[in-house]
Amino acid sequence: MTTFAELKKEGAQLFGEVGAWAFDEWKRLNETYFNGKNIAGAIVWGSTPKGESLGYYSVTENLIYLHKHLMRPVYPTSGIKWGMRHLNKKFASDVLLHEIIHQTIHQTGGWVGETSHNNERFVEEVDRIAKLLGMDVRAKVIKQEMIQGKVTWHAEPGCLTLNELSEFPYSSRPYNYYYE
Repeated sequence: MTTFAELKKEGAQLFGEVGAWAFDEWKRLNETYFNGKNIAGAIVWGSTPKGESLGYYSVTENLIYLHKHLMRPVYPTSGIKWGMRHLNKKFASDVLLHEIIHQTIHQTGGWVGETSHNNERFVEEVDRIAKLLGMDVRAKVIKQEMIQGKVTWHAEPGCLTLNELSEFPYSSRPYNYYYE
């Protein structure tokens, strides 16, 4: 089994300062929000699978992918499609926290539900962490309902939408949070 120190050293060799930072930040987030219970795995900076997300957790490899465009100016951001003008460690930390939620769920028994974001375990973690972050948000599993003759996903009033769940915590931060 590879130790945290070995993983961090490899991350620093492969990705320089941001590689080392990612492991230090993973450790801080793991201790702060998960009582240090997660088992460290590799953290890779590059394109996420299919290039469609900011981060991704691979359950089969215990591997967190962080999109290389999260850290500007380390990696150039031309052609970025997420519309974030201020990419930085604060934003990357929130993406990493999101992926650690997936890691925690996997390492403590997995999930059952529609998606990796729309299940009891994920929404429980979002509710728990939102409180620790001082956020006034609620999460509940989103169910399909018949509305005006169409089956649609419907979030309970006052709860995060499916999109907001899939982008927590950065979807729930104040607009200027990353500019500070």
